[in-house]
Amino acid sequence: MVYHFIFGFTEKVFTVIFFIMTIKARNRFYMGFFIFTLIVFIFDLIFFHYQIFAKNLSVPEVKLPENSPASFLFGFKPVFSYSGIFFQFIYLCGTSFTILYAFYKTQAGELAYFLLFLLSILLDTARIFIPLLNLAGSFHTALIAINNIVLTGTFLGPVSLMALVLFSGEEYRQNLEQNCMIIIVAATFVAFSIPINTGILLPNFTSAAAFSKIIRLFIVVSVIISVLSMCMNNYKRELSQITTLGFFVLGTGSLILKHCYTLFQLIIGVIFLSVGTVLYFKELHNQYLWNS
Repeated sequence: MVYHFIFGFTEKVFTVIFFIMTIKARNRFYMGFFIFTLIVFIFDLIFFHYQIFAKNLSVPEVKLPENSPASFLFGFKPVFSYSGIFFQFIYLCGTSFTILYAFYKTQAGELAYFLLFLLSILLDTARIFIPLLNLAGSFHTALIAINNIVLTGTFLGPVSLMALVLFSGEEYRQNLEQNCMIIIVAATFVAFSIPINTGILLPNFTSAAAFSKIIRLFIVVSVIISVLSMCMNNYKRELSQITTLGFFVLGTGSLILKHCYTLFQLIIGVIFLSVGTVLYFKELHNQYLWNS
């Protein structure tokens, strides 16, 4: 009964949100996302420094991979895990604001699904509260809930990018609200169904989850399908493959940052996510200008 209520309520909400996705409505959603993300970013930043000032922030015990190097470039440092999360906030604010104005008058179906991708990154930043609230190693309900939220973002990211490639055409635009609703509900349901091992904290400040190998395989397969599909679509439409390259690079960068805990991962993740986003949206903008 509870699931029927949640599903029915979610369906109504997203039908209202995505029904007749006009340019004006889409711009309002991007503006709302930008403002909300900025508020969360400022709150987390203030709370982070408050915990440091109050000396309540301790380095949690994490489980590192076997034979993990101890060097400065490749070794685990909590500061790099925090830096990766805060860069995600900077990326979300900068990207949502830039898209809002660069595509202000452009009817692009890709932007609705990309907003879900941005949402997946925002959900991933919830892991910062595990060390900030000293939840590591406990069996607190909040720890499980935070990990479920992060897992929702883990599934939502690759699925939203795959939908961006497969369902962003004009022939699928009338089903936009249903597709977005299904993606969000499915990602949430699967994430909250996966058992969490709260006794093991990984270096990216997330607890170990069951079926981790299957989850990684799912992400890899989703990325491969998305990249190959975009490559074939661009080839058939005689479009530049720069969007494919940018799409692959930004997707890879987001995955690296979600698992970032070393300086090397931080540098590569920042470069990949930034450069990939610029390449993809610059070429996408040119394509829509050419077709207009």
